[in-house]
Amino acid sequence: MSTSSAFAHPRWGLQFHWWAVDPSGQVGLFHSAFGPVPVAAHTHVAAIDGATAQARASHPEWFDWICHDDPEDCPQTHCPVTLDRGPYLFTWDEETDDRYTRFGVPKRPLLAAEMPRRLADAALLVETDFTFERTARIDLSHPAGRELLSGSDTHRHGNTEPADDVRSS
Repeated sequence: MSTSSAFAHPRWGLQFHWWAVDPSGQVGLFHSAFGPVPVAAHTHVAAIDGATAQARASHPEWFDWICHDDPEDCPQTHCPVTLDRGPYLFTWDEETDDRYTRFGVPKRPLLAAEMPRRLADAALLVETDFTFERTARIDLSHPAGRELLSGSDTHRHGNTEPADDVRSS
């Protein structure tokens, strides 16, 4: 996938975290140093940075993880993560297919309605038409001048649930 200039990155080469909410109200946290960022997230960098700092202080496990497996078994710089309670975790997958790939699955997904106001506001900047629990990869594109986030299922990283209703936003 080629990255459109419409999806600029606010700090190219440095980690930037942005948030999104699916139709079920479940929250996704996206880790990106090089991947494209939706316009709404790029436009509100200060608000997202503030919310991310607040979340990191309360929940470092959403941001810092250690791969305990053999690094040869991990196709990226992380391994699948299971959280007791939290957002779905996605990271930019530049090494294999240039998409955001889900690597963290909460046992009890975090809902935007349960988050502190500052975090909920940051998450609600980007809304998807697909659910995170059924989506293992997310593509960002800009066809015909319109921003498009699309989700698809994959069997990588233990993501085995089929996604039979993938829609674009």
